[in-house]
Amino acid sequence: MDTSVSFLLAFSAGLISFLSPCVLPLIPSYISFISGASYDELRGGSTRRGFILLRTAFFVAGFSVVFMVLGLLFSGPALLFSPALQWINLVAGLIVVLLGLNILFDLVSLLQSEKRVHLKKRPGSVGGAAVAGMAFGAGWSPCIGPILASILFLAGSSGEMGRAASLLLVYSLGLGLPFLAAGFAFDRVSGYLERIRPWMGRIRVFSGLFLILMGLLIAFGRFQQLNGILISAGIQLEGWSTADPDRARLVFGVTLTALALAYPVTSLLRGRLSTLRPVATTFSAVLLVIALLQWSGVVDLGFVVSQWLMFQGI
Repeated sequence: MDTSVSFLLAFSAGLISFLSPCVLPLIPSYISFISGASYDELRGGSTRRGFILLRTAFFVAGFSVVFMVLGLLFSGPALLFSPALQWINLVAGLIVVLLGLNILFDLVSLLQSEKRVHLKKRPGSVGGAAVAGMAFGAGWSPCIGPILASILFLAGSSGEMGRAASLLLVYSLGLGLPFLAAGFAFDRVSGYLERIRPWMGRIRVFSGLFLILMGLLIAFGRFQQLNGILISAGIQLEGWSTADPDRARLVFGVTLTALALAYPVTSLLRGRLSTLRPVATTFSAVLLVIALLQWSGVVDLGFVVSQWLMFQGI
């Protein structure tokens, strides 16, 4: 099974878990619980960002440990029954497909029942925040349960304990990094969270389709084909950028410049230049810097992208 593709799916699954209806709307509650600050204090910025970020980091570390242990436990049966690994993958994949269908159509109401651990006392230290994270990770609501299960099956099908733990660590990063961003800049992030709320229904549909696709990949062992496609694309891109470096520099330079200028130009045309969003503006500035480096020849994106496509893991 391809490591890079599996890690990409695991990280994407973590991000989707963060966007799930039982996590995203409750981010203010989670951050308030971890930090011990009220919602108004968080919005007003009266609580030190470094303090909140440290508490959130230990909370994320807590549920990451739990997820990695689950990955190790799930990889154990694959090691014991390696001759039947093909059948294990088939059964696991079909289960993940059923979980995806259940998200879309709510076929089995039991899978949507609430199982989250409830802690009455707020953590009084960073150690307490880590314990709270472990408690939440051990019994988080089934909103992320099906997605987490798909990663656990993916980890188990690898048959390697080290890779299984790594997959769950990457999944935890996908779920935890937005948590850290929310803890560090809650006053800004809370505004973005409110804008995402109307999209909850579409996120649910996307989550279900994502699980179905992952289940089919696990069941029929198609990760190798994805691996071959990525490697082939990387080889072709490397060959093209090496054979015609000037044109490659032009194509990547024009593409990045267009992407960098898209947001400020559209804002200017709409008369919203004075209300540019900090995150989007920063992203555009980073793209513009990379574009300038590409134009000057300091960075060869053709080589960078081709090597990334051919990357097979550490």
